[in-house]
Amino acid sequence: MRLGGRLAAAIEVLEDIGRRHRPVADALKDWGLSHRFAGGGDRAAIGNIVYDALRHKRSAGWLLGQDTPRAIGFGALLLEWGQTAQSLNDALDGDKFAPPLLTAAELQAIADRRLADAPDAVRADVPDWCAPLFERAFGPSWADEGAALATRPPLDLRVSTLSRLACK
Repeated sequence: MRLGGRLAAAIEVLEDIGRRHRPVADALKDWGLSHRFAGGGDRAAIGNIVYDALRHKRSAGWLLGQDTPRAIGFGALLLEWGQTAQSLNDALDGDKFAPPLLTAAELQAIADRRLADAPDAVRADVPDWCAPLFERAFGPSWADEGAALATRPPLDLRVSTLSRLACK
């Protein structure tokens, strides 16, 4: 699966999450069950796009000027995957499984907006009601702390409580 198919799948999962108000893990699992052709690497990449999009929902939506699954999916690739608008359109061009290319309005919004100019709560990727709590907890650099918390963690630790119980 190429980037276009993975992005289209991630947008589909994000739409499902928004429409049915369900946990991300359940939506990803159901997508995988209904799309058996996707291998483990594809499923992992799709999950990464979905989680990156949700972590950067505010900033991605602000950058593209709309808060839709498509916008935050593209925004995740722009903000977290090191893509540019032009490189994304080049990668998706001619891919029959890709979502439609970035529109002229979306390209203009990306060109006109810089994340450094966004409101602090948007840069921090936190809801407006959390901004005072972050400011109280982290002080003057709260927006930078929020932005750091929105990045992908460098390490993923998992504990199997079942195996621990089996040893007893």
